[in-house]
Amino acid sequence: MASPGEHVSRTVTAAAALGFVPIAVHFGLFLILVELEEAATPAEVSMKVNNSGNYRELLDRRLAEDTLFIMAGLGFLDMIDNNKFQANDVTHFMVKHPSSIHGAMHFTNEALLAAAFIYPKLLSTDFTYPFVENAGPFQHAHSEMKNNKFANQHFFATLQDTGKMESFDTFMEGKFGFSTKMPDRVKRLGYDLDSIFREERKPVIVDVGGGKGQILMELKEAYPFLAKDNLILQEFSIDDKAKDSQDLTAMEWDFKSSSPQPICAAVIYNFLHILHNLSDIEVLKVLKKIVAVMDNESRIWVQEYSKNLRYAQMHASMIAMYGGRERSSAEWRDIAGLVGLEVTFERYPEKGEGLVEMRLPE
Repeated sequence: MASPGEHVSRTVTAAAALGFVPIAVHFGLFLILVELEEAATPAEVSMKVNNSGNYRELLDRRLAEDTLFIMAGLGFLDMIDNNKFQANDVTHFMVKHPSSIHGAMHFTNEALLAAAFIYPKLLSTDFTYPFVENAGPFQHAHSEMKNNKFANQHFFATLQDTGKMESFDTFMEGKFGFSTKMPDRVKRLGYDLDSIFREERKPVIVDVGGGKGQILMELKEAYPFLAKDNLILQEFSIDDKAKDSQDLTAMEWDFKSSSPQPICAAVIYNFLHILHNLSDIEVLKVLKKIVAVMDNESRIWVQEYSKNLRYAQMHASMIAMYGGRERSSAEWRDIAGLVGLEVTFERYPEKGEGLVEMRLPE
């Protein structure tokens, strides 16, 4: 077991080490080590990169050496004999689940940038807190760097403008590869999903901010009788594949806009890893739009990580990037009450996504 001093040292020096992750991703170092199937020197790795013709830039041998060494220190690969590196289980996992590599890129790029400006942002406002959407650490970082456009717009707008939104959507589709399929996960939490998804009932589920429709396709797999009209995908911008899908109905709806929720009286309005991106005020605005179109059979589902110490770093990331947060049972109950709903089901597992259900009072 590490001493207290060792623990402090290893923890606080991790930030700079994480800054090298985008370099490893940019030059495809994880994939290279998996493909080599044997230990390689930094010179061999940099030569493979530079001879590939895939990159405008050349990977300097010293940069390759430092990056591989630091990735080994983070546990992303193994170091052999002080001068050779090879893939380990984590490396193989990341290559097998490309969404995790996209996630690693964003959390060690945009999130790390925002994290570096939490303290400066608080200093600049005499420690005004919580952060206001579009005026948090991420925007303050760009303000200090004189990127005036990015300093005054939402995190996702900046991703869109910098060509990174597709990568982020890829991350969200598979995340870090450890989620079970939604129907199985919800049932394991003790929810009677079969009582809702009965063929004679023909329930409508609206997946708000549902990316490319993965969750709806998992429901279709579990309940094959669900038709195109039962599965509604709503996104700010619809993926071409989802647009052409014969299995779901895709529609553009920006829940941040002034437009009302277009689907009335759906059985489920689902938010998977959406509301933790928002401040409490913005969550209330979104939920009020849903409440306005709900009937007595409707329910709102919030599927996010539990607010426990396992996800403390995720909580910090949501704060830094969006002014959002993970939330406890007490916080969700307060929010539900403020929009005229009550919590009718809640489970907060130690690991993985939980489920909070909100309905109109009887």
